[in-house]
Amino acid sequence: MKFEIMLSILFELLSKRFVNAAYLSEKYEVSKRSIYRYINALELAGVPLYTVKGNGGGISIVDTYKLSSTFMTIAEFDNVIDTLSAICDSVPNKTLEKAILKLKATYKNEYSGFTIKTGNLIIDGGPWGDAKGYKTKLSILQKGIENSLQIKIKYHDRSGNVSERIIDPYVLVLKQGLWYVYAYCNLRNEFRFFKTGRIEEATVLSSNFMRKDISKMDLPLDFWHNSVIAKEVVMEIDKNYVSDIEEWLGIENVKEENGKIIARASLPYDDGLISKIMSFGKGIKVLEPKSLIDQIKNSAQELLKNYNK
Repeated sequence: MKFEIMLSILFELLSKRFVNAAYLSEKYEVSKRSIYRYINALELAGVPLYTVKGNGGGISIVDTYKLSSTFMTIAEFDNVIDTLSAICDSVPNKTLEKAILKLKATYKNEYSGFTIKTGNLIIDGGPWGDAKGYKTKLSILQKGIENSLQIKIKYHDRSGNVSERIIDPYVLVLKQGLWYVYAYCNLRNEFRFFKTGRIEEATVLSSNFMRKDISKMDLPLDFWHNSVIAKEVVMEIDKNYVSDIEEWLGIENVKEENGKIIARASLPYDDGLISKIMSFGKGIKVLEPKSLIDQIKNSAQELLKNYNK
């Protein structure tokens, strides 16, 4: 019996108060019989659980049961507060600020004599320019999400087109160091991701929207695949550019092969990829696919024409 699974089931019950065995079986990839063994072990440990049989039945925990605040170690408490504070610094949230203050107060009462050592984690998805303005936009989007309020945005797409839209914001997503808002676009009548850095203006409207039932599993987090084709790209990397390429593609995709440094990755095959590769100058040499090599050659020749006039 894995103690980690049993502990996770306990936290699941504390969070939801009622779950069914089929859900737990699927989530932890074990049989229902194993789930009931975990439940039995929790009961023997003194956790007040009870089972509801029949259609719609499941496993429940007594409402009055709570864990002591001292169930966390000092290091765990430090890391939880540190992480929440980093998120709050990046996306200001008054509710989260209150939660952090409550945690710190609990920490002070339960662990007297110890000092909270936060500040080891910083999340900054903003641009190098006006970071304050960027945070303001995130705050506006967060307000719309929390209160189900529509937001009017002025948006610049990748082609340079500027449009004003009314969006129904659902969730903020931090992906590859960039903030996106997943929202229903009333102009296009569909859900889509909007890159926060491409939003010039954002205003919270007084009109509410009816939220649809969308879970995290419904989010197309590989969203660039929806608009462009992904292709396997192989590149030879100059040793002086290795660190930059590792940060771009991930260190696991850059390896030494036969005395050369080779990067392999599945990338969105569009103009953005060509611009990105060319931004590294002689630091990258594309080996595959041939179509990408030809496009880079053509782009380089067009660029050269600007300087030969």
